[in-house]
Amino acid sequence: MENTNKQETQAVAPSSLWRDAVKRFCKNKTAVVALIVLALMALAAIFADVISPYGPYDAELSQVKAGPSAQHWFGCDENGRDILTRILHGARISLSVGFISVLISTVIGSIIGLSSAYYGGAVDAILSRIMEMLQSFPSILLAIIFMSVFGRGIENAVIAIAIVSIPGPARIIRSSALSAKENDYVTAARAIGCSDARIMFKHILPNILAPIIVNATMSVSGAILSLASLGFLGLGVQPPTAEWGYMLSSGRNYIFSASHIITFPGIAIALTVLAFNLLGDGLRDALDPRLK
Repeated sequence: MENTNKQETQAVAPSSLWRDAVKRFCKNKTAVVALIVLALMALAAIFADVISPYGPYDAELSQVKAGPSAQHWFGCDENGRDILTRILHGARISLSVGFISVLISTVIGSIIGLSSAYYGGAVDAILSRIMEMLQSFPSILLAIIFMSVFGRGIENAVIAIAIVSIPGPARIIRSSALSAKENDYVTAARAIGCSDARIMFKHILPNILAPIIVNATMSVSGAILSLASLGFLGLGVQPPTAEWGYMLSSGRNYIFSASHIITFPGIAIALTVLAFNLLGDGLRDALDPRLK
């Protein structure tokens, strides 16, 4: 009888937060579709040179403002360049800037949020006031000021978007860490003499990863929109680089005579932002322990 109970116990796989989260996420069809769309978009961007027979800067004077056709599925722009090719190459820039800027802002925001919550007192007051000061200005306005001062370019765009995005993860991580630092495992770590850095990054941070992941995922869409806005205003990448915002800006004068020039880059931006938002919603629902 005892052997039978042991076998039954061994047959039941132990449950965990992450395993249950994956199961819940897979049941969310909208989030799964969004993940598939983003995966396909990333693959298309990586293999853009293989997918398209044209180059992003190849111009055909005979195809200036030509509409969609069998040779050019999305048509050509005002300079005779294939729009589909430029969208695929633009995806490389948009996705790269989105991921890198969010990674930077999340790392810096994690350090600020953890330090603010763990030490409290004057440290918390100073860091919180700095974050509130940054949040008191529209993020796109701060990015515009930064780009105006330091000039255009992908590197400056990444830095600008990362800086204006720091307050978001910092405040989320601070609120999560405030409750996590009161748990028994933090008290035990202090009792055995662990350093502050080890307690923050080895004990507290791993236990508040869920809100960090959700916020980072949804922040990528904001970073892509910010890059597109800077490109539309002429403060993003250097022309003639293929970037979605710049494509919208350069084609806006032909909105009535050749609307396809701005329609397809606009659809690419909207689809990418929507997919990241839906993916973030799915991750939030999957990682919410209250749903377990």
